[in-house]
Amino acid sequence: MDYLKNAFNKVGWFLPAYVQVGFLERVAKQIDDDVVCEKTLAPYLAQIYSPENLAAMVSERYHTVPFVNEYQEIISESVEAHFLGLDHIAVSGLMPVIEGAGKKLAGSRNVEVGSIRSVFVNLAEDCRKEVTDKQIGAVNEIISMLDAFINFTDSNLYINSKKYPFSDNTNRHGILHGAFADSDYGEAINFYKAIGAIDFLCFISALRAPISCFAPSTTEASNSLSLYYRLCLKLAKQKPKPANKAIKSD
Repeated sequence: MDYLKNAFNKVGWFLPAYVQVGFLERVAKQIDDDVVCEKTLAPYLAQIYSPENLAAMVSERYHTVPFVNEYQEIISESVEAHFLGLDHIAVSGLMPVIEGAGKKLAGSRNVEVGSIRSVFVNLAEDCRKEVTDKQIGAVNEIISMLDAFINFTDSNLYINSKKYPFSDNTNRHGILHGAFADSDYGEAINFYKAIGAIDFLCFISALRAPISCFAPSTTEASNSLSLYYRLCLKLAKQKPKPANKAIKSD
């Protein structure tokens, strides 16, 4: 799992929750062979965060997870915005959810909350200790996931926006503080990384809550929702593009 952790951190990602190890190993191998890099990662993440998979999460999981469920409507609207091609809105909607749910999870564990950057480092370290002490699940796998998430939040998501090391700009400060303009972000890759962080918080919550650590199964409700998401994708392709107008600064 350390091999996977290092491969995904190399391209600005982490070990995602609810994904089969076999798939991760195939992607990691292509990263290691320089077939996949940070600029070509998005199509692989699209397979993970597909209409069917996200529909199952929206209809069957997010509303059941302590702390994350307080933001279920915001998450649902952000997912819908993504499939409508509105990734600026989708990502900016999820950023406060990551922070809010993260802080509440930390509070529930009596984890020290200083800067927002330290929240996730300290939260993951606390989970790391619990998993090790109590021998929860596949310990080494979970620890590698936690370590990869620490690196992602500390070195990417919450780093100073001027120091963000990748071209996609999935960075909380740049997005929420307005340092990034239209052309700086708003791609699918930004959404995939943000929703992946939400899913990881669901996984952390499941360490103590009676919730499965596996992806939810499809249901009649999720199948209906995935059909709607597929329709949104078609509508997004038909959306007229606005004319580019240069605005002169005073």
